[in-house]
Amino acid sequence: MTDLRVSGTSAVASASLRIIAAGMILAGLYYGSSVIMPVVLSIFIAFVFDPGVRVMERINFPRWLGSLILVLLGLAAIYLLAYILYGRAMALAADMPRLEDRLGQLAARVEGPFARFTLSPPDRSVPTVRIQQESPWGQYLLNGIGSVFSFTVAVMFIPFLVFFMLASTNRIWAATLNLFALERRHQAEQVIQGISIMVRQYVLGNFLVALICAAVTTPIFALIGVPYALIVGPLSAFLNPIPYIGVVLAMIPPILVGLVAFDTIGPFVALAATVTIIHLIAVNLLTPRIVGRRVKLSAISVTLSLMFWGWLWGGVGLLLAIPITAAFKAVCDNVRPLKPLGAWLGET
Repeated sequence: MTDLRVSGTSAVASASLRIIAAGMILAGLYYGSSVIMPVVLSIFIAFVFDPGVRVMERINFPRWLGSLILVLLGLAAIYLLAYILYGRAMALAADMPRLEDRLGQLAARVEGPFARFTLSPPDRSVPTVRIQQESPWGQYLLNGIGSVFSFTVAVMFIPFLVFFMLASTNRIWAATLNLFALERRHQAEQVIQGISIMVRQYVLGNFLVALICAAVTTPIFALIGVPYALIVGPLSAFLNPIPYIGVVLAMIPPILVGLVAFDTIGPFVALAATVTIIHLIAVNLLTPRIVGRRVKLSAISVTLSLMFWGWLWGGVGLLLAIPITAAFKAVCDNVRPLKPLGAWLGET
C-alpha cells in the first residue's frame, strides 16, 4: 500500500513538473518573441541558403565568402523588390482615405435597414464624443513584435545571424551533436537532417508555388482593372497557397482595393473566381508536385498551429506556424516515442 501511495505521489509530482515546464516555455515564447522570432527566421533562411554555400565550396570558394555572397544577394533581391514596389505602395497609401470613405458608405447601407429598430432617437442637444481607438486587427498583426525600435533592431540582426550560422555550420553542427550522449548522436543527427530537409523543401517549394501564382494572378488582376495590381497580385498570390484558409485570405486584398474602382458586381465575381481557381490548382497540383508529400500536415494540425502561433506571435506567427509545426513533425518522425504524435500531425 505504501509503495502504491509513493508511486501515485511521484506520478502527480511528475505531471505537475511537466505542466510547470510547459507554462514556463509558453511564457518564454511569448515574452521573448522579439528575440526568438528573428532567431527562428534566421535558422530557416540558413537552412535554405546552405546548399548554395556548399556548391560554392565545391568550386573552391571559402565558406565564409560563399556565405557572405549569398547573404548580400538576398539583401539585394529584397532591396530591388522594395524599390519596385515603393511607388505603388505610396500611391496605395494615398488612396486609403477614399477606401475608408467607401467602406463607411457600405457600412451605412448595411445599417440603414436596421435603423428603424432603434429604441429611442438620440438626443441632439447632447454633444457626441467619439473615442478613436487603435484597430484590434493592427494590434493582433503586431502582437509579439514589441516596439518599433526593438523590431527594427531584431530585423537588422537577421542578416548577421544568417551569415554567422552559414559560415560556422560545421562547428555548430559538431557542437550540437556533442550535446547528446554518444549512443544518441546518430539519432540526433537524423533529427537535425530531417528538419533541415523539411524546412528547405517547404520554404523553397512554397516560394516557387507563390511565384507561379503571382505570375498568373498579377496580369489577370491587371486585365480585370484592379488598381495597384503589381502589389495586390503578389500579395494575394503569396497568401493563396496557405492550406485551407488561403483562398479566403487571398481574396481580401483585391476585394478591398476593388471597392475604390468598381461599382458593379461583375469584377468582384471575376476576382473571386480567379483566386479560387488558382488556389485549387496550387493546393491540389503544384504543392504536391513541388513541395512533396514529406511536408504534408493534416487539416486539424494546420488549423491548430495557425490558431496557436497566431495567438502567440500575431501576424508573424501566422507566417511561421506551418514551418514550425512541420519541423516539430520532423522531430516526431525521427524519435521513436514521438512517432505516434508525428503520425497524428500528418495526413496518414
